[in-house]
Amino acid sequence: VAALAKIRRDEGYMAEWRQVRDGTIEFLQNHCAIDSAARFSSKLCGGELSLFRAVLGDGVSVERFEYLHSGDRRCAYRISSLKFTTTTSSSA
Repeated sequence: VAALAKIRRDEGYMAEWRQVRDGTIEFLQNHCAIDSAARFSSKLCGGELSLFRAVLGDGVSVERFEYLHSGDRRCAYRISSLKFTTTTSSSA
């Protein structure tokens, strides 16, 4: 995740990440370098989510919980281990 954040920072996304108390990771993009283009084609944003899932691998879940084009101030993703997710879900 740290390497992905660095790549995205270098691309102009002002990306950062942090671990949350529950063990999940929040991956935050505080600027959208493709905002103008993405307003005309939402497939760019879907492609971004698919790319993050592919790069981070099958062992994790990646979900967008803030979305710039839905009125949020940035795009933000919650990343969690599928083992963690399964354990948490089964005990709830």
